[in-house]
Amino acid sequence: MKPSLLPLLLLLTNCATSKPWVPLRAEKPADPLITIVWVGRGECERLENGAWVRRPEFDYDFVVEQRRLGDHWESVKNMRRRHPAYDDTSGFGERAQTYFFNLAYSQPDAQGQVKTDVTTTLGNGEGSTDREFRKSELNFSATGISSMAPFDRYRITQTYDYEAGKLTEVVELNKGTQPWVRNHEVAFMYGQRTFPQPPTTR
Repeated sequence: MKPSLLPLLLLLTNCATSKPWVPLRAEKPADPLITIVWVGRGECERLENGAWVRRPEFDYDFVVEQRRLGDHWESVKNMRRRHPAYDDTSGFGERAQTYFFNLAYSQPDAQGQVKTDVTTTLGNGEGSTDREFRKSELNFSATGISSMAPFDRYRITQTYDYEAGKLTEVVELNKGTQPWVRNHEVAFMYGQRTFPQPPTTR
């Protein structure tokens, strides 16, 4: 491949984020059974010459608003890449991005597994979790990217440690079964609270 074509090719991997899927509704949404806000950070590794190499310029901070409505969850994820070496033609898009996720859950089967239909800004697919929603795996296609892009699928594995208020994820970008990039995310739970007086940080 000619070097001059590389920035254009990688830019095409982001056309899915230029016109994101957004869940539209005219009426007031139903009140969730619970809303959890997760605040965390993702650290990036890229597979280079058969070895995983840390790429801190692609790291990001994020906030997820997770609304759990019984048989489905609706989440909004806001991401910010602050590293000065980040290049928005790298294939990952602009520094600040917003993604939407809708996870529709089935009833647990005889083994206690819960199937998941996945609809997201990035693409659609399926997944599974346990009846307590502690360990989940989501697999979905990357929609709207070039066929020559270095990835075409996402795989997300999640571990919810509710007692510690901690969420650990690995977000993988793969080309078929061949890995390309993986992001290790750690986030902590924030719940609703009140302040008896104005809070201070000093």
